[in-house]
Amino acid sequence: MAEIPDSYITIAKTGEAIFKEKGSKFLSFAIHIDSEDEADQIRREFKKKYYDATHVVYAFRLGTQGEKYRAADDGEPSGSSGIPVYNAIRSKNITNIIVLVVRYFGGTKLGIPGLIDAYSQAATLAIEQAETKEVLVTEIIMVKTTYANMNFVMRIVKENDLQIVEMGGSTYCEIKIAVRKNLKQNIEQSLNQNGKITQ
Repeated sequence: MAEIPDSYITIAKTGEAIFKEKGSKFLSFAIHIDSEDEADQIRREFKKKYYDATHVVYAFRLGTQGEKYRAADDGEPSGSSGIPVYNAIRSKNITNIIVLVVRYFGGTKLGIPGLIDAYSQAATLAIEQAETKEVLVTEIIMVKTTYANMNFVMRIVKENDLQIVEMGGSTYCEIKIAVRKNLKQNIEQSLNQNGKITQ
């Protein structure tokens, strides 16, 4: 069975672009998000800011595998704008992102194929202007050990380039360690060898 990916690509810095087609102007923005609420808030802000625009189309994708998504045409013909924007996001395999395309109508109708192409290109340009980054999906391991065993624990942390999230305790040392998801089982086995570590 194939391993579920334990990393994903998102954007580190907002991307912006302008695309023009037959007099219509498309302003596009690719912005990092962490939740649907954040996506809704950004969408409302854009509708308010660009109140004079003909349409404010958007699509977002959330989750480590992009399992949550939404696309909206905002008055454009059904399927002509929101879905092409979403497909631009998906084709770049990016998640935790919202892309908004603000259209100012230029007087010439583009037709459905023209709209699909224009929104797709505008979205792609904004995504390409954004800086991307890889994010690791981590899980927390709780380690409770004696201070005498700390060197053993710290060696495993260092060898595997793990991140200590929190450390404390009095009689025992209690450590929270962030571990890449697909490595969790192996790290737990290493920490538990010889019964030195109690989880």
